[in-house]
Amino acid sequence: MHRASRLISSAAAAILLAGCATLVPGNGTAFTPIGQTVQVVAANGASSRMSFREGGVVTASFGSRSINGRWEMSGRDLCFNWGNAPRECWPMQGPFVRGRTQTITSTRGNRVQVTRL
Repeated sequence: MHRASRLISSAAAAILLAGCATLVPGNGTAFTPIGQTVQVVAANGASSRMSFREGGVVTASFGSRSINGRWEMSGRDLCFNWGNAPRECWPMQGPFVRGRTQTITSTRGNRVQVTRL
């Protein structure tokens, strides 16, 4: 996997973003991360920020660079599509709490620490 794909994959993991999702009362499975930002730190120490927008758009920022991708919920998983990188999903156990760091492992085995900002 080339460096850009690893950065994208790390960002997606971080994105779990969804990690910063809000549980919708009543059904216990729907999350809505729209308007939220999370910081993601990959196992290799690379850090990024992910911002969720309406329409399933997510932006990952790495220093002065950024890339747009797509997010969607699939059951209780927050899934990301980043250009040519394979789809990656992050199992969500519930909403992230502002300021609390959680460790999440994706369906592809990537492990990240995610903090809702």
